[in-house]
Amino acid sequence: MTGSIKTERIATWKHGVVGELSELLDRYSVVGVLDISNLPASQFQQIRQNLRSEAKIVVAKNTLMKLAFQKASERKDQKLGEMAKFLGGQSALIFSTMNPFRLSKFLRENRINAPAKPGSRSVKDITIPAGETEFAPGPIVAELQRVGIKARIQAGKVVILEDCHLLKEGDVITREISDILAKFGILPLELGLRLRAAYETGMIFAGGTLEYDERKALEQIQFAWASAFNLAVNVDYPTSATIGIMISKAFIAAQNLALNACLPASQVMPALLAKAHVEMLGLAVTVGAKDKRSLDRGLMSMIGIAPDEAKLEKTPEEKPKEG
Repeated sequence: MTGSIKTERIATWKHGVVGELSELLDRYSVVGVLDISNLPASQFQQIRQNLRSEAKIVVAKNTLMKLAFQKASERKDQKLGEMAKFLGGQSALIFSTMNPFRLSKFLRENRINAPAKPGSRSVKDITIPAGETEFAPGPIVAELQRVGIKARIQAGKVVILEDCHLLKEGDVITREISDILAKFGILPLELGLRLRAAYETGMIFAGGTLEYDERKALEQIQFAWASAFNLAVNVDYPTSATIGIMISKAFIAAQNLALNACLPASQVMPALLAKAHVEMLGLAVTVGAKDKRSLDRGLMSMIGIAPDEAKLEKTPEEKPKEG
């Protein structure tokens, strides 16, 4: 391996560190390279404590961690050697049985907000809202105006006249802005352990890949499932999820065919009789409109025609006269 470190040049105590790292690389299924830059010692120890039951963090010199990766690539998996390229600056290794995505989520959840430092970059958009402030009248008005915040004194109070979009995500924080953010109590930085990369069973995941939006991912999965379900139903592809819908569709199609063909099947007989009844009433209305005497009293009553009693009564036959 290019740039490899010769074992004989390493002091005895360093052999012990490399040996410990090698043993951990053999024992754990997941290993990650952490960026621990600008992380306060107290926060680092707290995260270390929180992770104790599920992960182990080891801080060592980058050269020793590279050597451990080199040895692991020869002994266990060549992919482990590629993890060395993620070492640089202040680094540490984390060993865990948690999958890389869950591990990354845990580390994100344990980040803390911190005050701005001149020269650092904001991790989020920051807006100073319009309205009254708690500041006493004085030089603060000029300080606000210097960073682009429109402010003035009203009724003895410092008032922000309109919303000011002070920073966008990624903007460099100047000293003037840093001072103003401190006065407002705004903490634009996040401190915590960050995964540069993680290895699991022959695969390497870059840190950016692991920081995914869970809600968005869930929405995408739900959309994909709904699309696949609709496609399967439309092309009549039977699956455990679609077979019930397909049977219902087939039943409705068969029922409609039987109705249209007047097929006297038991499932459609009630509907056929109802249809015949409606057609009979329609015919009675048509006939009755021309000559209601063609209808009997029952039909007239059903279609709402009042019987003409005089015309409907039969003339009694005259009895023959007796001689």
